[in-house]
Amino acid sequence: MNFEETIKMVKIGSKLLPLLILLCSCNGLDSQVVEFTKGGSSLYDYDKPAAVIVLNSELQEISGLDYDSANDALIAINDEKGNIYQIDKDSGESKKIYEFHKNGDYEGIAKVGKHIFVLKSNGTLYRFNTKKDKTKEFETKLSRKNDAEGLFYSQDDNSLLIACKGLPLNEKKSKKAVYRFLLDEEKLQKDPLIEINVDKLQEWAEEKELQNSLQWRIKRFSPSGIAQHPTTNNYYILSARGSMLLVISENQKLVRLVFFNAMMLPQPEGICFDRDNKLFIASEGKAGNGKLIVIKPKR
Repeated sequence: MNFEETIKMVKIGSKLLPLLILLCSCNGLDSQVVEFTKGGSSLYDYDKPAAVIVLNSELQEISGLDYDSANDALIAINDEKGNIYQIDKDSGESKKIYEFHKNGDYEGIAKVGKHIFVLKSNGTLYRFNTKKDKTKEFETKLSRKNDAEGLFYSQDDNSLLIACKGLPLNEKKSKKAVYRFLLDEEKLQKDPLIEINVDKLQEWAEEKELQNSLQWRIKRFSPSGIAQHPTTNNYYILSARGSMLLVISENQKLVRLVFFNAMMLPQPEGICFDRDNKLFIASEGKAGNGKLIVIKPKR
């Protein structure tokens, strides 16, 4: 794998720290894309991102990611601290901009006007008012056994989509679910918006005779991030386990499954699109720094 490396010195507080941007060569990231239907064509070349940005140490455990259209920037959280960070989507330079709560296991983030919502793994939602610097908590029907991880704001019905890494509310072990939290009613809908049958995914993989290593990864599918494409309305659902991306149409049809190079993206948990339909995927660093993958749509 060849990369062209660019080092920039970024001022974080009073220190100048190196920021490493990896501009990918034609050899790409060795991603594998499997289409569920014949004739499908992806909007993105996952094997050839525009950039792989190594984030600073504060975001080693980056989890939630969202696009802030007002500032044309990304916002993110570290899953251990009650801080909100702003990331320059071109350089990857980041800075802490808000402190919304004490330390905890935070997994998802979504900006809605003057508010920023943050999702905790136990299902609790935090609404931070950026104008008043105040935080309000909302309890949902979700708990630690549901392991809520992904968060996305749907403008269509003014709701937050919550993707669960753990059990669905009906506790069917073969299923993974995405729920809607209606902001007007401040209430979680009991029935899932999206339900993914992991057993069916495995059966499909066996029928297609995918290699054993990919079948093993599919067995581990557990949502860790979610976003909806601005123009196609397809749902993009990450799985940190197995380092995968599942694309599902608005009418609940499976579109494609992307297997990332787990060496490059060991734990992808954050995903969003900007106003130009660029796709951003953030991965925790595990032993190293967190990374931000930037993928431009095909022309």
